[in-house]
Amino acid sequence: MGLKLYKDNWMYALIPYNIAMGPLSTLITLQILKLGGNVIDVAYAISLSNLASIIGSLIWGFAADYFDRKKQILISLSTVGLSLIAISYTKSINLIEVIYSILSFLNAASTTPISLLIMSTVRKDLWTSAYAKLNYLSSIGYLIGLLGSSFLALYFKLDFIIILMGILVLISFGLSYYFIPKPELHIERTALLHNLESFLIRLKQTPTIFIHLPSKYSFKIFSPSRLKSIVSAYVPLLYIGMFLFYISSGIFNTEYPAGLNRGGLSNSLILMILSIGMLFQIISYYLSPKFINKLGKARTSWISLLIRGSSYFMIGLLTVTIVNKISLIVSGVIFYPLAAGLAFSAFYTASSIMIFEVVKSGREGSTLGVYSTLTGIAMTFGSFISGYMVRFVGFGITYMIAGTILIFNVFIFKTIEKLPR
Repeated sequence: MGLKLYKDNWMYALIPYNIAMGPLSTLITLQILKLGGNVIDVAYAISLSNLASIIGSLIWGFAADYFDRKKQILISLSTVGLSLIAISYTKSINLIEVIYSILSFLNAASTTPISLLIMSTVRKDLWTSAYAKLNYLSSIGYLIGLLGSSFLALYFKLDFIIILMGILVLISFGLSYYFIPKPELHIERTALLHNLESFLIRLKQTPTIFIHLPSKYSFKIFSPSRLKSIVSAYVPLLYIGMFLFYISSGIFNTEYPAGLNRGGLSNSLILMILSIGMLFQIISYYLSPKFINKLGKARTSWISLLIRGSSYFMIGLLTVTIVNKISLIVSGVIFYPLAAGLAFSAFYTASSIMIFEVVKSGREGSTLGVYSTLTGIAMTFGSFISGYMVRFVGFGITYMIAGTILIFNVFIFKTIEKLPR
């Protein structure tokens, strides 16, 4: 058995799936707008998708403890592919929202098993490089998907591109059926919490990990007495900071493609701007450890938040003051890559390591359950209110509010930096 525990070539089977996932939320947004939907329809679709993904990560995570993990991955891939094809033929916005939510729920079925598959099939001394490879391949897949759909949008309709994405997921299903091994070792889900690389990749796939549901007593960490204490304020402040980060990101990311669309940019150009952001994100993931080692986790976090918040604010300011396509393109090419690329990668890496350290040093299940509950609420709430914000104050002001939340968040992480650990 020891000879078998080193192969990770099965990861290549997931590349078509990752290509499809890269532009997915943007394609759904653009399809809703094409069918006559508005920003509130987009907000409903994304927030329902986030909620379904969170519920899915909870249910499918527990299922991974009891069922065949390879079969769970195959069920996820096959149903996600078929759901995408169904969306391409759907002309009802409400039905798209429902199918997309179902898709997100089913998509969550594969996240935990894929992360655990490395531990089950790769030698322990090679886990770090295997997780790095999985992260690299998934990121490259996302980039190819965004660039490819940007090119396809020049010549084909959105529903045809969505069909192609569905076919790609089904190709991954076929490849996975033959190439993903059936694990000979049954690694417990809690093992994800004891290895930094496994924790980071799992958190990146879906930023909610439930070992078990937190009780109401778990939330006592936010009591005023703990927040006032220098000794005990670190964890609640960190979680509040992450809560604000995901609210801001939900607000901005949900409506940004819609804002570019309403500003007159073509589907191809919108996808190209998002591709540039993804390219910067991939590059920044490899630079982030150097920043963290030099500056520390908390300082890297607040500097990243300052860059991301300022970039959101500038995109909003330019959207309000200079209302033309050139302004949207310039802000999308300069400030969006800073926010979605450099700042996101550095903040994600630094803050996730901080969460990992908290989880590992405390009661794993309840501590992680509180974090996952808060981030889940923040993601869903941010996406949900974004449509109403745009409806009442416009895209530019909405982006500026999202940026202001992050700039305020800088002070929380500056406070964290001064606290003992």
